[in-house]
Amino acid sequence: MKLLSGTAFTAPKKLLFASFAVAAIGLSPIALAETDATAHAETASALRCLLDHGQNGCRAVFVGSASLAARPWVWHDPNRDFELGALVSSGYARTETGDNVYISKLLNGRTTDLYDVKFKHHEKTFYIAPPGPDGKIRYLLVRDGGPDDERTDLFVRGPG
Repeated sequence: MKLLSGTAFTAPKKLLFASFAVAAIGLSPIALAETDATAHAETASALRCLLDHGQNGCRAVFVGSASLAARPWVWHDPNRDFELGALVSSGYARTETGDNVYISKLLNGRTTDLYDVKFKHHEKTFYIAPPGPDGKIRYLLVRDGGPDDERTDLFVRGPG
């Protein structure tokens, strides 16, 4: 019964571990960047569209002022991608209302879902207002830093 000792199972364990490592490497950054289930489905979908460079025609969901804010994200830009680095993580941070200076001044006081997106070299906060009845997103803001860095960012640059 020497076969059932720990040495007999070492090779299959190593093979299993290697299989999981290869599978994890093969996953796209978008697949690794899942959002929290409490986030609005529409805003989570919009974030995936932005991080995936507008694949599958999803860029048409951004209209009005949101189309201007989305433009750098829905088109592939190798220079921006190099500066940001690889996508490390993204997650739903919270939903905020008009009492936030960014939301009141730049998003017309709309209730907005905040997403914290970390790249290898930078961190960004995406403010995405839920779409209107027609399914189009009209309010979007992307700023440097994490969701809790608003005061620091306001001190350095101001809200607009």
